[in-house]
Amino acid sequence: MNPDFAIVLTFKINGNADADFLVKTARNIGARAVITNAQKDDFKEACSKYTIFLADEADGVDLNSDDVIDTIVTNRQNGKNTIINIPVTDGKFDDITQKLLDTINSWMHLFGHALNEGKSSTLESNNGFILENRHADYQKYVFVKRPLPEKIEVTGLTQEPNRVEWIDHRTDLDFTFKDGKLIINLTEPESDLAWQVLRIQAHRPEDDIIHTEF
Repeated sequence: MNPDFAIVLTFKINGNADADFLVKTARNIGARAVITNAQKDDFKEACSKYTIFLADEADGVDLNSDDVIDTIVTNRQNGKNTIINIPVTDGKFDDITQKLLDTINSWMHLFGHALNEGKSSTLESNNGFILENRHADYQKYVFVKRPLPEKIEVTGLTQEPNRVEWIDHRTDLDFTFKDGKLIINLTEPESDLAWQVLRIQAHRPEDDIIHTEF
């Protein structure tokens, strides 16, 4: 399984199901791939429509709303994907599964870009862990879990960053940079989610280009 697929939903279908609805649900919560045990032609068509990869069957895990985000984030830190079993009976989710999907959706709505586009980084933090954007490596993401410290220290940068912010509502954070150490003073983010993500906007080559007027 491609580790770039941070979240994979494997639908365990009992009875008839609406493949279009299920694949759209996966897309909307930030999953990049799905698996199904039935109606494969229907799922192939829906995956093509919503640009989601239809993966071969693989073992998934049974998670709930209390442990799903911890599992997803920890697996991403270790370069692994999370394959989640999603039972579907006569086209419907039970209450436990719906709560699980709602929990994923709430977190991914804020931090899904950092999770899906992030890859391992050479930077290190004394709290949490760091990924960098695979398409724009000047963007670094620090994943940190509550209870939040007053400040965190990041090492490995060679230049002072342009900006540091909570991804949640793009709130700027004060920082200092000296002797290769970035000290970030944390404030309380607006969301109360356990896992938070801040973005370090590092120095870019284009920042050295002097703008001229003609």
